[in-house]
Formats: sequence, structure tokens, C-alpha cells
Amino acid sequence: MPLRHILQGVTQPTTLPQPTDLRGRSVLVLGLGSFGGGSGTARALANLGAKVTVSDLRGPEALPEATSDLKGLPILWELGGHPDSIFTGQLVVVNPAIPPTAPVLKTAVGHGCTLTNEVSLALAARPELRAMAITGTHGKSTTASLASHLLTQAQIPNILAGNLGGSLFETVLDLPAETRLILELSSFQTEVLEAPVGWPEVSALTCLSQDHLDRHNTLENYWACKRRLLSKQNANSLCLLPAEGPGTDEWATTCKGEVRRLNPRTAENKNYLTASPFQEPWRVPSILAAIHGAIHLGFPENALQTALPTWPGLPHRMQQLPAPEGLHIVDNGVATHPEPTTVALQHAAQPVVLCAGGYDKGLDLKELAEAISKHCVAVHLSGPGGIRLEKELHTLNFPHTTLHPNANSAYCAGVENLPPGRTLLLSPSFSSFDEFRNFRDRAQLFQNICEKTLKTPKNGDVTRPLERTNKE
Repeated sequence: MPLRHILQGVTQPTTLPQPTDLRGRSVLVLGLGSFGGGSGTARALANLGAKVTVSDLRGPEALPEATSDLKGLPILWELGGHPDSIFTGQLVVVNPAIPPTAPVLKTAVGHGCTLTNEVSLALAARPELRAMAITGTHGKSTTASLASHLLTQAQIPNILAGNLGGSLFETVLDLPAETRLILELSSFQTEVLEAPVGWPEVSALTCLSQDHLDRHNTLENYWACKRRLLSKQNANSLCLLPAEGPGTDEWATTCKGEVRRLNPRTAENKNYLTASPFQEPWRVPSILAAIHGAIHLGFPENALQTALPTWPGLPHRMQQLPAPEGLHIVDNGVATHPEPTTVALQHAAQPVVLCAGGYDKGLDLKELAEAISKHCVAVHLSGPGGIRLEKELHTLNFPHTTLHPNANSAYCAGVENLPPGRTLLLSPSFSSFDEFRNFRDRAQLFQNICEKTLKTPKNGDVTRPLERTNKE
């Protein structure tokens, strides 16, 4: 269930501490995470004079980088578990990786602790900073990256942060007041978002479909976490919503600020899109959200025709890789969900050899399986998700599947056995956490295998080797 349900009936303060209020205050950093957010927050809190305790289920041998980064700071460590003794009614900064059903959170609340996260701390610490926050099932990174790019082109200082690694709280403490914040936020971060002051001026929802049901249990809970981003807006806020989608009409009526729908058919939005080098339908809502958000934060509208074409896009999003003549290699490694793979199959050059699989989040695979049976001539699968997808394809009598022991094996088989006239598409459809730190590491493995197998020289000529070693 959502974390806010755990807090029902618990008296919470109406404000979060300002940086100057943290000196001498006990703060528990619960979970360090894997991308620097926890350690950065702990470091910032310690430097502000807080009495910091760090607790993580992992032992010190699993956290060499974090323990090294924080060495010498006045921090109490409790590694290898979360004993009840660490909860003394203090402020607890919860890492987003900790699920709301974790017993440790109920224990913390039972001891009178206040639960928050580092994004909430950051927003409360610098309420004068103008911010745009983006959430949604897909398209968050594209929106955030483009909005930041547009502001940069207009020489408006900004930082890109949130669900991208590092600590936003540590970063914002010393930023000049004119800096804009462009925040990509996952449902794990919006779930417990509380900022009595400093709520993002612009809130954007790119799209909404099922995801992370292994975490949120129901679609309603997942959507509620996303909707939370819109809950504290005021009359001066801008709310950007999809042109259509489940629940968005109702959400539009409850937003307190100005509401704009990301409809590509309006005259204004058509005009904006004429300057975009990216016209694919699945990108359009993100492009429009970035444009509207950047303009609201000060980007001059008359500079759009010049600035928009200079954005290079992001890797791993239907990215064309070098390949011999007659072959197409496409990296859509950002697809950690069945829906974007279904869309990718509809737009990829046919016929398709698909590499998919990974950590299974328990999402419905029927539409994906139907798209595969229609567009694919072969599928190379791996991971728990691959096992379930193979079963789904079997019910459709689709015979061209191969289940591999790992992603490396699947990708090697896909590129080595690719005949002329085919498109090799990496579109995993599942999370990467069964084997990798994140989707980028998984996609980079795919790119490395393709580069080594297809032997792409620096002069741009591509020759196909007669044979290849299996060493990665």
C-alpha cells in the first residue's frame, strides 16, 4: 500500500526543518541506495550539524564507496540491519528503494518518527527556487532532458536532478537563487513527497499506464502516487496533463493552477512541434511538456525554432546503431515495460528479431505477446520476465522463441544469427534489476556486443566477421 497509508492516524509536523534548524537535530538516513542519494544526503546533513545515523540492511563490505565517501564525518553507523534502538522519534529520511510494506517503516512510525525523503527536504530547504517536476510511466527523462536543454540554450541556469542519481538535497543547498530545478521523479519518490513550502511550480504528467505493481500492488495505488505530484499546487502553478488517458479528465478538474493538455492537434502545439526533429508519436507528449514547462520557467518562446533542433535526444530510445548494409540494429533499452515495446514493434523496420526479458514486475503481457507474434520472426529471451513471456507466446502458438541463461547470451545470439534484411531490436520490456544496476548498463552491454560482433571500424565502414569468440 502507499506509504501515506502507513502515516494515517500519525501526527506529522506541518513543516520540514530548514537547513539552519538541523544543527543538533537527530536525523536517521534509512537506506543508502545505490546511486549516491543516501550518502550525499547524509554528508549534507552532517555538514549542517545534524546528529546523523545511517542504517542499511547491507554490511560495510557491500558499501565500500559510501563508507569511504563519508569517512571522517560525525556519523553513527548501523549496518547489516535496522534494530529498534535506532528509532528515537527523530526525522527519518527514507530511501526510495525501501518499499512501503517494509516492517521497518511501521516500526519507525510506532516510535514517533517523522518520515520524509530527500526530495522533500530539498524542496523545503530552498523554496525560492523555481522548479518543474516530471512524472509518468514513460517519457520522464526525455521531458526533463529537453526542458533543461532549452533553458541552457537561453542561458538560464538550471540543474537536472531527481531520479538520476546523487542527492538533490546536497545539491540545492548552495545553488544561486536564479537556478531552475528540473526534476524527474519516479512513483517511489512522489509516494511520500511532502513539501509544505517549495512545491514545484510546474508539474507534468507525461503518460499513465500500469507499472511497478510489484511495489504498489494495485493500479490505483500506483496512479495515486503519480497524482500526488499535483496535490499541493496553487493558483500560480502550471499543471501539464496528457491529452487523454485514464483519470486525467478528473485530475484536470482538481488541479488548483492552470491546466494545459498535451494535445498535438491544437494550433499552439502544432506550431511548437514544427521545430522538433523528433516527430514520432510516442515522443510528442514529452516534447510538448518540456516546451510548455521551459517557457513557464522563463525560456523565450521566440527562441524555440533555434533551440529545439539543437537537442540531440537521449540514448537507448529507438537509437539506431551502426550496422552492415541491409541490417538494422536498434537500441530501445529504456523500455522496461511492455507498452513501449509494443509501440516500438509497430514502428520498427520489419521483420524484427527481438531481445527481451529481465526482472518481472508482474505486468500484463497479452498485448505485448500479440505484437510479437505479428511483427517478430525470432525472439531471444532471458530472466524471470523472459520465462513468463515465453509462456505467454506459447499460448499464441508462436514457435520462434529461445530462452537464454542471461542477457549476454541472448544478445550474442541475436546479433550473431541475424540474417540480412532483419531488424535486431533491444526492447527488454522488463526491469533490469535481475542482472544489472539499471537499464543503461543493460543497454550498454547490448551496444558493446553489437559493436564487437559487427566490427565497426573508426572510418565508418562496417564489415561482418566470419566468426566470433564468445568472450565478452
